[in-house]
Amino acid sequence: MSFFYDTEIIEGKKSYLLGYEKETNEEHNVLIKVSPSLGNNLYCFRVDEYEVIHYDSYFSLNSYYTGNPILYPFPNRLQNCFYQFNGKQHWHQKHGIPIFLHSLVYDEAWECDEPEITNDYARIKTWININKKHPIYEGFPWEHKLTVFFEVNKNGFDIIYEVENHSIEELPFGISYHTFFKKLCGDNNSFIRVPAQHMMELNKELLPTGKLLDVEGKSFDLRKPISPSKLNLDNCYTTMIKNERVFINYPNIGLKIYMDATEDFTHMQVFTPKNKPFFCVERQTCSTDAVNLDNKGFKKEAHLLRVKPKEKKEGTVKFIFEFNKLKEVIYD
Repeated sequence: MSFFYDTEIIEGKKSYLLGYEKETNEEHNVLIKVSPSLGNNLYCFRVDEYEVIHYDSYFSLNSYYTGNPILYPFPNRLQNCFYQFNGKQHWHQKHGIPIFLHSLVYDEAWECDEPEITNDYARIKTWININKKHPIYEGFPWEHKLTVFFEVNKNGFDIIYEVENHSIEELPFGISYHTFFKKLCGDNNSFIRVPAQHMMELNKELLPTGKLLDVEGKSFDLRKPISPSKLNLDNCYTTMIKNERVFINYPNIGLKIYMDATEDFTHMQVFTPKNKPFFCVERQTCSTDAVNLDNKGFKKEAHLLRVKPKEKKEGTVKFIFEFNKLKEVIYD
């Protein structure tokens, strides 16, 4: 059987390696590494010899500085660590500490089953049960279960989430994967493509105002592939063009990574810090500060998701690789 799993110890905790070992020369080896005990961080995505995800061991995996942290229930920034939903006010905090950035699960220990291996995939199920005694409940007071599956296939891997509401009230949420991509071909020859028609206007605190900025003719237009060297972004995009694909392109090695997703992933966060060996392209189901933006009446712009009592929502992001013949690619 070509799909497999293994384990390794990182930061004193067990992590899981899921992969595919190629059977023919036309195929490619695929490997991911996930640490449920350390924030459920996916810290490796390897295609043949190419490490796609940037992992810096200087930072712990249960931080949001490396790998692929999960941001939930409110990705990115939250105004004043405070929100209101259905007439009730809440402080966004944990262990008595207000949380402004990247929300509540990236540093939690998740439970998991042993990986499942079939002829078609290698998969691991991970989850957090949030009840009244769980530290997340302090800042997000809904009893519910968040489940995330990581599934390797011959073409890459999928991340599948499920939010199951166990409470008696409607539950609001958003989810994002804060993926750090390596600049495998350098700052000038790695490329980002996000087919979005609008970028969200930000105020001085980097929070969305609700206004959408048309990308046409602007330096932040990502509808054509562009290198991180030409960008200085920490911005959220939306109004995705139907049937067009998000991708990262490494033309010098012939590798392209697509980020396909279900329709609930309506937003993209793009982070391109200068003089770093990485950039971030993040699939999101909502905007930054979505719960507060929604409460101000910008419901379409925020795209805050809701789960009714005893019901469930789910969605998927697919990381699909493609190899092309090596040739020079020039983007305008």
